[in-house]
Amino acid sequence: MKNVILDEADYTIYTKLAVWFGNEGRSISDLAVQHSEMCLSIPIFGTIESLNLGTTSGIVLYEVTKQRREYQSTYKWRKKRGEKIDA
Repeated sequence: MKNVILDEADYTIYTKLAVWFGNEGRSISDLAVQHSEMCLSIPIFGTIESLNLGTTSGIVLYEVTKQRREYQSTYKWRKKRGEKIDA
């Protein structure tokens, strides 16, 4: 598994994407880690040492959604297979 900084990963290459979150104490299960392709880290600047789960999930899901929406606006959805929607 590779370690990646949040905004350096490309979330548009996955047609299906699952994002796992765990707390600092127990984290996520070993099984989930074994089936994961990457581990994300959120860069933190200043005196903050950690973020709570709600904040972390919001930051990660925002980045994933931002990239996927940008990708979709560039490559429009298709009506049917092979049939492109007119801009």
